[in-house]
Amino acid sequence: MAAGTATARWIRSRRPSPAAAVNLVLLPHAGGSAGYYRAWHELMPQQVELHAVQYPGREDRFGEAPVEGMAEMADAVTEAIRPLFSREVVLFGHSMGASIAYEVALRCTAAGLRPRLLIVSGRAAPHRQPPAEHWAAPDAELMAEVRRQSGDTSAALDDPDLRELLLPMIRADYKLAETHRVPPGAALELPIAVLRGRGDAEVDDEQARAWGELSAGACSQHVFDGGHFYFEQGPARVIDTVVALVGRALR
Repeated sequence: MAAGTATARWIRSRRPSPAAAVNLVLLPHAGGSAGYYRAWHELMPQQVELHAVQYPGREDRFGEAPVEGMAEMADAVTEAIRPLFSREVVLFGHSMGASIAYEVALRCTAAGLRPRLLIVSGRAAPHRQPPAEHWAAPDAELMAEVRRQSGDTSAALDDPDLRELLLPMIRADYKLAETHRVPPGAALELPIAVLRGRGDAEVDDEQARAWGELSAGACSQHVFDGGHFYFEQGPARVIDTVVALVGRALR
């Protein structure tokens, strides 16, 4: 597939910014979509243009089969963002999206496309991720796990018709995230910034610091009030931090 065609399928850019110096690529969480970051487009300054990744199986790609394997997902996203390297590129991923962003960064670097910064949010470093198989659990157990983490998909599961439509996509996302393994020596040569909520049960201080073991560059940690979806309490404060990190990476 040609890069331009892949970009149109996978990337949603709501507010073009011709004067921007950097393209910020957003990779959503399990069960999430490009639309989850709608408010970010309105709050981001003009020097940063946002490009949210739309995974198959949701919103305007609802009729497509969701992706269950990390390699397939990361390969497709890497191909889709190639044209974005006409500017500097920064990758941001939350939860499952953080693991995908890491794999995309590896592939970009191998292809000579060097992101300036990887921002990972709400996720333990892949090699320190506790084993889990929620993706293989009965529907009721999987739904309980989604509700425990909360997020934009949780309320939709209360509707039986929506639940039937959404569960295959959610199960595929969980399988992708929970079966992801990091090979030995898979280190990056770019800085990593780790963002997390102080009350997030999914990642503790040690698991967050372990991201530094995956990069030869600097690794910084930024902690906010809140849980796994800490930025839902006020995205402006998180966006201010992201913009500052982007500016620092470009200097």
